[in-house]
Amino acid sequence: MFSDVIDNIRYTRIASSTIHGHGLFCITDLEAGLAIAELDGQVVPWSLHETQHLTSEWNALPGNRLLVRPYKTRYFYINHARTPNLKLERLGDNRIRIVTLRFIREGEELTLDYRSEPLPDDYLSGHGATYL
Repeated sequence: MFSDVIDNIRYTRIASSTIHGHGLFCITDLEAGLAIAELDGQVVPWSLHETQHLTSEWNALPGNRLLVRPYKTRYFYINHARTPNLKLERLGDNRIRIVTLRFIREGEELTLDYRSEPLPDDYLSGHGATYL
């Protein structure tokens, strides 16, 4: 079922989520501060994504820019939580690292607080309002 998803996050599997649809779950205990993946992609202006919807997944970057990936990766399955167990660290050259915030037990769903990305106000007031 998930054979068309790029396997870019170590120690994980995709399964049904109690948060939303499918989620990403760890298959082993993960220590706090562990980098489990690096995200890359192409940098495009936010306006291009709003009008073209060219991508499967993206991350907001400062300056109304997006880091986009045209294919679905395991990152796509990380659900939002206000008290997440993961965080995104900007690496300065349009790459982003996913890091564990705390010890995570095998079988636990991995989550991010989507509000930590530099999202434009118009996105937050529209589609992103569910995260507030």
